[in-house]
Amino acid sequence: MPDIDRQGLYADALKELYRRDFVRFAKEQLFITGTGPGQIINFFPLTAGQELLHNLVEKQRRETGWVRVVLIKRRQMGGSTYTAGRAFHLASLNQGVSTLELAHDGDTAASIFEKCKLFYDRIGEVVKPMRRYDNLSILKFENPDPRTRSSFPGLNSKMTFSHAKNLKVGTGTTQHFIHMTEAAKFDVSFSNLLESSLFPGLHLVPGTWCINESTAYVGGDYFRSCCERARSKKTEWRLCFVPWYVTYADRIPLDKGEKFKTTPEEKRIAKIAADGQPDDGVPPWVITPEQFKWRRMIISGREDGENIFKQEYPTVYDDAWINVDLEVFPQDAMMRARQHLTNPERFVVITGGKLNTTTMQHLSANENYCAIWKEPERNHKYDIGADTSVGVEDGDWSVAEVFDRETHEQMAELHYLVGGIDLAQMLYWLGMYYNQAQIGVEMASTGFTVNAELQRMGYSYLYIWRHRERAFPTLSTYSGWKTQRDSKVFMIDRSRDWVIKDRVLIHSHVLWNEMRHFVRVPGATPEYDQYRADASGPGWDDATMATMISLIIGDDESSGLLHAARIDTTKPRKQLIEEEMARGGPAFRDDDEAGKMRSTVDKVKNSLRGWDF
Repeated sequence: MPDIDRQGLYADALKELYRRDFVRFAKEQLFITGTGPGQIINFFPLTAGQELLHNLVEKQRRETGWVRVVLIKRRQMGGSTYTAGRAFHLASLNQGVSTLELAHDGDTAASIFEKCKLFYDRIGEVVKPMRRYDNLSILKFENPDPRTRSSFPGLNSKMTFSHAKNLKVGTGTTQHFIHMTEAAKFDVSFSNLLESSLFPGLHLVPGTWCINESTAYVGGDYFRSCCERARSKKTEWRLCFVPWYVTYADRIPLDKGEKFKTTPEEKRIAKIAADGQPDDGVPPWVITPEQFKWRRMIISGREDGENIFKQEYPTVYDDAWINVDLEVFPQDAMMRARQHLTNPERFVVITGGKLNTTTMQHLSANENYCAIWKEPERNHKYDIGADTSVGVEDGDWSVAEVFDRETHEQMAELHYLVGGIDLAQMLYWLGMYYNQAQIGVEMASTGFTVNAELQRMGYSYLYIWRHRERAFPTLSTYSGWKTQRDSKVFMIDRSRDWVIKDRVLIHSHVLWNEMRHFVRVPGATPEYDQYRADASGPGWDDATMATMISLIIGDDESSGLLHAARIDTTKPRKQLIEEEMARGGPAFRDDDEAGKMRSTVDKVKNSLRGWDF
């Protein structure tokens, strides 16, 4: 009877036990660097944040066999360490495994490699696999001896370490485990490569893994879209959110006899934590005074106060994407503005010069509607800003916003996926309904068509472009609002000031949501596209643009220095509309006629003919 290789049998049994039980493997075999100098500590116990991730991973693995998780985390919660440990566990105990560690830069990739190198160096000899390669880009678990490799190949598994500057990494290869760390800092070209070339090599079969983890970062549109996709629960991805308070490590002891009094904001945070955040998988948590004291110290030590703190140490999911310096309309001002949001008094369809009430009940950013919150009042002047589109499926929306010139209160909102000619028809009658409101059409894309059609129809109160670059702003001979680099900055600055000072009353949930996600793109060239809709929000800025145009053209007219339309408000609205329909004729003379005039003053006077109603 042959001798039994008891040592080999023990090693094989232990490896199989470890394959089935990561927790035991980590407790007995994995070591990491501690927070203190020279500390080498055991991988376990997990931090509270790591436990949230671990529980979600194990739940999905039981249900599907695979793991697809997006982790949005607070800074220094151990997400990278945990994920690297899972990758090492898979590659060091199984044959033919290929794992890929992807960081946003070379230094971070090297840091992940050092973690895995420490795992390997400290693992027990009984279960330590043979190693062929050991450098900053790869750990190859294979027999290093070419003479015996064919007979004793080893695991033939590997761990690859790379970063987002290497656009060729992993292309055309099959992966079993992909770990992306600080994905919010990936640039656009690398993000496109992930979706088109790398992810197709990670098949959705049992035993495969992908953990995409990062702290939020300004401009990290790709990572934010990944979070939204996972948060929707409509795909194979699952979201793990770790707020700042899910730890007891970050705390500062109270001084002897110190009485700690929480602020209203801290009380709000404590209630959120105590209630839990079930939609994002965060359990109820009790925040201690020591944790709040730590929070105060960190914020007070930052030049930017809470701005970046919320991003790196969020309380709720939405906090991670907030940076007041980059949001055009500050969060606190938008939260105050929210109290005025309400459902419209009615929805209408504009047909035949009339605004007929419909049975529509609720606003939807994905549907056509014309909503009215307040009816026009006599002796009130109104302004309509219009942002146009080509009216094609999946394109931008054509939006018009009606505001009271004096109170800056939102009166109505027109939101349609429609072409320029049809939009002009709607704007004509919407403007007539609101006491022949001033209409300012953004002169871009189909805006020229809309503006020209309003001229052809004889609408007599179109906004006249101002020459603001002159010592004294003068009227041009052109109608419509021109969104240029300088004019857009001016428009945004004025609108932002009114919002901050609570001088704008917003009623539309659609508009409010757009404004809340309207941002300045960090590092963008100073062109007018440096301001845009944040991709992680509703994805549109049409209502926001229309609102700002409406506010600024009304401000121009109320300055008292420029011409404003004179409306006989003693007449019934029906009579005003009938007279306007009967009068007809263009509001502006032909360009040829204006071109024959030598004097700028004559050109301006000519452009204003037909304004008197």
